[in-house]
Amino acid sequence: MQQPLSVTELNEQIKATLETTFNTIYVEGEISNLTYHRSGHIYFSIKDNSSVISCVMFRFNAQNLKFKLEVGQKVTIYANLTVYAPRGAYQLICTKIEPSGA
Repeated sequence: MQQPLSVTELNEQIKATLETTFNTIYVEGEISNLTYHRSGHIYFSIKDNSSVISCVMFRFNAQNLKFKLEVGQKVTIYANLTVYAPRGAYQLICTKIEPSGA
């Protein structure tokens, strides 16, 4: 019988697999749960009719945005998928955001 993995080991393996498989990706969807943090980071979700993914754009990239994000806005994001292993949660780290159709 195989030795069971710890929760940490499983989350680390998932993190390694997802981050190497989904390196730079482009995702289109609608902005929801938008928060402009005083640190300059932008936290939001991107969704479609059936699913939602958490996103963050760190200050360094956020300062290059050419428009203000708004809830309900349809956008295309350029991002890297990451997993926060302690919680087993994945999110998109956005490097660039454009209005859809731009």
